Amino acid sequence: MSLVERLQHRATRLRQRPWRNRAYRSTESHLIIGGAPRSGTTLLRRVLDRHPGICCGPESSILLPGAFHVSSVAKAYKLPEADLEAMLASSASQGAFVDAFATSYRAQRGRPRWAEKTPLNIQSLDWILERFPEAQVIHVIRDGRDVVCSMRQHPERRWVDGEEVREMRPRPIAEYAHRWVRDVREGRRFRDDPRYHELRYEAFVSDPERVLGELLASVGEAWDPAVLVEKVPRGGRKAHANTAITPRSVGRWRTDLTAAERAEVSAIAGPLLAELGYEAG
Repeated sequence: MSLVERLQHRATRLRQRPWRNRAYRSTESHLIIGGAPRSGTTLLRRVLDRHPGICCGPESSILLPGAFHVSSVAKAYKLPEADLEAMLASSASQGAFVDAFATSYRAQRGRPRWAEKTPLNIQSLDWILERFPEAQVIHVIRDGRDVVCSMRQHPERRWVDGEEVREMRPRPIAEYAHRWVRDVREGRRFRDDPRYHELRYEAFVSDPERVLGELLASVGEAWDPAVLVEKVPRGGRKAHANTAITPRSVGRWRTDLTAAERAEVSAIAGPLLAELGYEAG
């Protein structure tokens, strides 16, 4: 993010702070998905969206401070931008807007429960759980070395004149490792909270029926085999790559990182990797 973008983002957060911090208490049992970027949150959201009782649309950022882009969410959710603007204007707080959006999307999809996937949700759990005390948090954790491999090959998102732009912006590998440590530790602060549920990516892709069954039971949803059925888009086109549940990328760090890079990442993330039970490399 450039200096200009950082300043614009900070100005937006300052303008929205009173609206965001206004008291609100929801009775809705939303599912909140988060974790370090490239940890498998997109795969989980696509899989949960197959459940007949859950609707989990594209990443929206509507739970975050100053990160909400009306035009991009309207486009992603196929909603009239004017309707979304009206919903915003009529909501006395950000919490109220989130519930209004969730209600609208549930009606659109004909599903009783809303789930929201944005990796950065993991950085806002204090705010989220204060306003949505009935919500359930799903923290997706993946081996930090594999996360680093994926992050440096994934384009970053920017908004230019209301439009989303994706571009490669390589960063030092240490920055990705620090980001993983920060996000995982931030989420795990809540591991003693009964509303917190931890899902390990490696177990998920290796034994999806067992892991998903346990996860659904823990958040009060019945098992449905539809979650394991990969959807094929209309016209017979190839399904989205992020819908396939496969362990093929587990352990990619062994070949994708050089010895020097493995040492650098381990120096930063090694203690947390060990704490989480990942094997040393």
